[in-house]
Amino acid sequence: MKTIDFYLIQAISNLHVGSGEGDFSVIDKQVQRDPVNKLPVIHASGIKGALREAMQFSNTGHNKVVEAIFGADSKKKDGKIQQGLNNFFDGKLLALPIRSTHDYYYIATCPYLLNSLISDLKIFNLHTHDNLINQLTSLAEIEVKPDNPNYFGTNYGKLTLENWEAHYNQLELPSEVINLLGERLALLHNDAFKSLASELPIIARNYLENGISRNLWYEEVVPRESLFYTMISRHEDNDNLNNFLKSKGNLVQIGANATVGYGLCKFNII
Repeated sequence: MKTIDFYLIQAISNLHVGSGEGDFSVIDKQVQRDPVNKLPVIHASGIKGALREAMQFSNTGHNKVVEAIFGADSKKKDGKIQQGLNNFFDGKLLALPIRSTHDYYYIATCPYLLNSLISDLKIFNLHTHDNLINQLTSLAEIEVKPDNPNYFGTNYGKLTLENWEAHYNQLELPSEVINLLGERLALLHNDAFKSLASELPIIARNYLENGISRNLWYEEVVPRESLFYTMISRHEDNDNLNNFLKSKGNLVQIGANATVGYGLCKFNII
């Protein structure tokens, strides 16, 4: 029997999972984006590769365990490649941090992203999350104006999020929503969130040779505190991947530039 685990991926540091593309503006290196909605995404191959690398370079990552989960690199005697027992899916965007006049930042999401998560939980038959589905459905049904996001938590009265004047919503967030998205939550209109996600931070990178700049480029990053979610299927009696993650504090490096602290992510099983 197979079971499916639902993970929340929290970016602890800035994240650059590169698309291998630039554009015709200032950006030399773009992040991966979903081909349908154009929102940042972590492709399943990137998640699988990052987890495999983490296990391979760990003392607890025994070769047979790694091959059972991810598959074998080399072909077997019959010429076939050994397939892994686990199946990996894309890391889909759930929320982005947003600047605020109080508390430094809020975690912003929108009805489109909430409904996408609800749909995935239903598609994967994760009935253990029925309470969360109901709570997210109520949140997604709140009417939000394009230029007037809702915010939850402490009532500050007048609050500015990015360039929008926000409206305080008195709804008390259920504990499961808080565990997923936090207490300082902002709900944006779909169009407002799309605009926010289209203009991610851009960081200048420089290569020095004997103190002289040899190459300057600009790369797009998903900011720290951003939230993604993913599903990973496994055999019901094989929980080696989760045991490994627990042993490492659920921390995994994803994407490029690990030497400068990029891509440290926390995999929280929900």
